[in-house]
Amino acid sequence: MLMRTSVYAALKDDIIACRLMPGTELREPEIAARYSVGRSPLREALLRLEAEGLVVIVPRQYCRVAPISLRDAADMFGLRRVLEPEAARLVARTADDAARTRLLAVAAGDEAADFIDDNRRFHCTLASLAPNRRLGASCVEIIEQSDRLVRVSLAQIEGRRPDLLIGEHRAIADAVVRGDARTAARLLRAHIDAAETRVLSALRRAAVID
Repeated sequence: MLMRTSVYAALKDDIIACRLMPGTELREPEIAARYSVGRSPLREALLRLEAEGLVVIVPRQYCRVAPISLRDAADMFGLRRVLEPEAARLVARTADDAARTRLLAVAAGDEAADFIDDNRRFHCTLASLAPNRRLGASCVEIIEQSDRLVRVSLAQIEGRRPDLLIGEHRAIADAVVRGDARTAARLLRAHIDAAETRVLSALRRAAVID
């Protein structure tokens, strides 16, 4: 049987990876059986996920995976545009050799990996290296949630070029390694802007309602 933190992590992972699609109704008996967990820890996990905006709970009625809207998607990218460049700026100023080596390795990409996973790994690694732990944790949370946007809109994204994304990651990492905080922040902001344009356009084509 999964522990409280484990069922929370398992549910969150399935929601972010869209194995539980936005809008899916979560019936407690079925979910408890799926994760081999009791109702008490399941309810605790659902409350945590509700606080993160990943599930919607209507007491004594239903629980479902939070839907995705254009407004919420734009809000996520807006928040990322504020937080992530600041994290990159701080990392560029404070990273030691081990942190730089780690970032360059992740920025190189993994040809065998799913490009969405690869993208998340780079952004989360960069954020987690920030000396301000609260900033880093906030970045990681919003980056992980953004994965749902990409997975839901993937079929509608035009001109997908994972190689270009990896090139942008490398340029950001190179700026961080050089200690060029201003360039790192500028490149990351532009990277997020481009992602927002692609994803929001794809969500509109996928008829996601705001």
